[in-house]
Amino acid sequence: MTNSNVTIEKKSTYNMRNAIVNYYLFVMFTFFEFFLTNQYARARTDKFILFICLTSALVIAVIGISIAYAGEKKAQAENIVVEQKPFFKFSLTDYAFLSFLFCAVISTLISDYKLDSLLGSAGRDNGLVLLLLYTAVYFIISRFYYFKNYVLCAFLVFGCIISLLAILHFFYIDPIGIMNGYSHDVVVDFGTTIGNKNTIASYMCIFLPFSIMMFVVQKNRSVLVLSAISIAFAYCGLLVAGSNSGYIGLFAMLFFMLLVCIRKLHLLKKLMLALSVMFLSGLLLRLFSLVMDDNSKGFEQIGKALVYSNYTYILIGALVLITAILLFIPEKAQDKWPKNTLSAIVILFGCFALCVCSYMFYKYTFVDTTSDIGALSQIFRFNDRWGTHRGFMWINGVKDFFNFDFAHILFGSGCDTFYHVFEPHFAELFTRFGNSSTDCIHSEYLNYLITQGVLGLLSYLTIIISTIIRALKTSRKNPLVLVFVFPVIAYCAQAIVNIYQPITTPFLIIFIALSECLSRESNSVNIISD
Repeated sequence: MTNSNVTIEKKSTYNMRNAIVNYYLFVMFTFFEFFLTNQYARARTDKFILFICLTSALVIAVIGISIAYAGEKKAQAENIVVEQKPFFKFSLTDYAFLSFLFCAVISTLISDYKLDSLLGSAGRDNGLVLLLLYTAVYFIISRFYYFKNYVLCAFLVFGCIISLLAILHFFYIDPIGIMNGYSHDVVVDFGTTIGNKNTIASYMCIFLPFSIMMFVVQKNRSVLVLSAISIAFAYCGLLVAGSNSGYIGLFAMLFFMLLVCIRKLHLLKKLMLALSVMFLSGLLLRLFSLVMDDNSKGFEQIGKALVYSNYTYILIGALVLITAILLFIPEKAQDKWPKNTLSAIVILFGCFALCVCSYMFYKYTFVDTTSDIGALSQIFRFNDRWGTHRGFMWINGVKDFFNFDFAHILFGSGCDTFYHVFEPHFAELFTRFGNSSTDCIHSEYLNYLITQGVLGLLSYLTIIISTIIRALKTSRKNPLVLVFVFPVIAYCAQAIVNIYQPITTPFLIIFIALSECLSRESNSVNIISD
């Protein structure tokens, strides 16, 4: 790239398959995010159909070109002849993906709801068809992705637009008229072209860590400025989403970012600067709220604290001070940098925080179940009403799962068929909470457990864990992989209490594939210091 200080070292040439993958990613990062045919009435269905069309076209094109290349050991592009990496050199993540797909196939075959399992029509479209396309996307991108800055910058630009729409909708400003004709209850719950508050939070848990890591690893000034702007928009978008799942992703992301970047002085400097920008943008949101006379949908408790609490000033001041101190430390001090000690401190702090949260959860769930603890009850008092009655669905859904026969415990009830499993509880759900039905348990992991069984969930967890471990190892040689793996970490954290769907989950698969690609080609793209 002639416009960047990032030095590219490729072991494979840029050929037609690489170009098609980049075009696919560009469309997914731009057009896909905005595509709607009838406002929100068909938002999920619209993106589901578009994803099928785009991915099918990708698969057909790559297969067609590969057949044309058959018998050729070398491909020529830009007058350079380079040998490609073998497609069938499998990693643990590859085997886990194939295992996950195999479990989905078996789950569908033994399901009592075969058609729904195939299409996902009883749930969030996450049937065998979609999982097959996810697998295809993963293998194609992980083999044929080639670093091009325009693709990543497109995600930054269009992510900012999505975030801006979320902010404006939060203050009841609808510049493109996509909420016209909807009731107030729908307007409060939805925003942007992404969907409801849970889906927006899921998207921001991908876009925010992507923006931060682009700022941390990139050296091109234009990209740095764009990344800084994206950080501000993404953080504000997360705050206005109004979903606690987003904050789970945020805190998990911050912990692992600090743990990784604290070992390298130059990364830590830029991370502290990025976080300063992030929290400062929350003050801008506070100012905008004052200008709008607080005419908004209202912040959740955590969001309200981050925007309005005076402690935020202390946090920002501390970040700015730490950043200023770090900037005065010369890079040659890296050799004497106490990275192991600092890493241990971060780990101990994380363990302490986890122990405190675990203790409070245990105390207010099993010991003190009656004391009024205000908003903390939403987090630390688990019962039927916990998490907008997620507790009711979790408790009863898991009980139903353990009543399955052995085959269905292993492979589940069928892909995305939780609706059928939970149907006996609909009457009680309506009587107690006013919901006549539900098609998901509101936890990706529990949903996979019930619908694809123990083996399906284990395969999925293996995909996630192996991707993260491989990427963090690769980051020692190639920091660019951090841009791709931290969206995976944040998404998977928020997924504990959120749902999969064909709006943001395709981005998870894409970033898993991008992480795997750089892990496979750990020396193919290197960020070289100036």
